[in-house]
Amino acid sequence: MRIPDGLHRLKIVFNVTGDIERAVYLYLLLGEKVHLIDTGVAGSEMRIAEYLAALGRNSKEIDSIFITHAHPDHIGSLHALKKASNCTVYAHGSEKSWIEDIDLQYKERPIPNFYGLVAASSQVDVTVSDGDVLSPEPGISLRVIETSGHSQGSLSFHWLEKQVLFTGDAVPVAGDIPIFINLRDSIESLKKIRSLPAVEYYVSAWDEVCDSSEGKRNLDAALACLQGIAATVKHVLSGNADASREEILTAAARALNLRHLMDNPLFRTSINSAIDQALQRR
Repeated sequence: MRIPDGLHRLKIVFNVTGDIERAVYLYLLLGEKVHLIDTGVAGSEMRIAEYLAALGRNSKEIDSIFITHAHPDHIGSLHALKKASNCTVYAHGSEKSWIEDIDLQYKERPIPNFYGLVAASSQVDVTVSDGDVLSPEPGISLRVIETSGHSQGSLSFHWLEKQVLFTGDAVPVAGDIPIFINLRDSIESLKKIRSLPAVEYYVSAWDEVCDSSEGKRNLDAALACLQGIAATVKHVLSGNADASREEILTAAARALNLRHLMDNPLFRTSINSAIDQALQRR
């Protein structure tokens, strides 16, 4: 579909391992200066430079980078881009430590090929919170929407003049790997996004740009998916009171028809967090 003037998207394909290929979208907002939503994995700065050059622009014009969250495919080239442009980096305060110390992030969330995906630590210049409006230049005003769950401080950014909502990874794709650290927060964030007025374009880091109608359908499907996980885990627990954690995890994965993801550490983290929350509600 056609996207608003001044908004550009780049698809970055990368490998988590030799067998696991993923993709992430980053976004460029072009005005008098250049502004980015996320940065892709390490090396994406070259793709960004090539894309800008084709438009008669360059990386030195990058004025602002808005980080939806601190995972490697969103901050991987941040260090290189900041070095090239001396831009201002905006992020949620709870994501700051992982951006400024990638060794800490790896220690707390080890994933395959981590240091191949994120090049180096980088400074966060401005920490933001829910409701802040960031206006790096006339015509580009971004309202900060806290949408935690996928990560502790996940953010969405609402470009007010264009009615574009950048949701990062806050909206899971039904049928893909569910990745969250707090299922309850993820569900509440989806409800929050769904209730926002004046959104004409839903822009995800891992899906196509959607108009208002399609975006709402995707939100409803994502919400149903997460609510289904919560209900399934609750049901599994009710019938396996004396089972080990691994047995509960396996039973939940089987009930969700996701047994093939049992070796994926991110999937295991997600389902374990759902189990923890279900146990807390007993």
